[in-house]
Amino acid sequence: MARLARGDHKRMPTRARGRPNSATVAQIDREILQAARDLFLRHGFERTSMAMVTDLAGVSKTTLYARYAAKAELFRATVLFTVEQIGNRWLSPAERGRYGLAEGLMIYGRDALRISLEPLWSSYERLIFSEGARFPELTAAVADRVEAALQTVSQFIGDCAQRSGEPVQDAHSVASVYVMALRGFYTAAILSGQTPSEEEIEGFVANIVRLLLAARANW
Repeated sequence: MARLARGDHKRMPTRARGRPNSATVAQIDREILQAARDLFLRHGFERTSMAMVTDLAGVSKTTLYARYAAKAELFRATVLFTVEQIGNRWLSPAERGRYGLAEGLMIYGRDALRISLEPLWSSYERLIFSEGARFPELTAAVADRVEAALQTVSQFIGDCAQRSGEPVQDAHSVASVYVMALRGFYTAAILSGQTPSEEEIEGFVANIVRLLLAARANW
């Protein structure tokens, strides 16, 4: 499994004993997650052990297991950690409220695809494609991200309907169609090993939004 650039793998220095302050605790958390992410992406889920994580992060087994009782739990945490690092500002309620329906869906779709196609996240997807059948906890981690996207888009559609006075009966189903269409485009790109151009991303998102809005009366 190819490693993403984060500098050479070097064992982080072991810290002095004693109760850490809040800043130190946060730093330890980051170092654990960064170390675990590097190892998962380099060696895969199966071949990465908790002992490897403690060694690379420079923490004790007690420190690691106090935070993450199992490897699957740690993997899930690295996914959330990565999502936060590359997250889309549009996902915040304050940003969503600035846009109308068509514009908001366009912005969300473009940015979601750009973010998903970044090497950091696409490496997770390749790992899940290769090992997900044997380790359902991997696919569960990505399912969390998909569900978060569904909730965000569904809420946006509902908010737009309320502002415009046009009712929507099932915003979640509309959001599902949109998010899964984006997911299909992205998955095809990952499996083919090709990175779509900005023009291809723009064109695909515009077509999906246009088709959705053409059926607006049936929402």
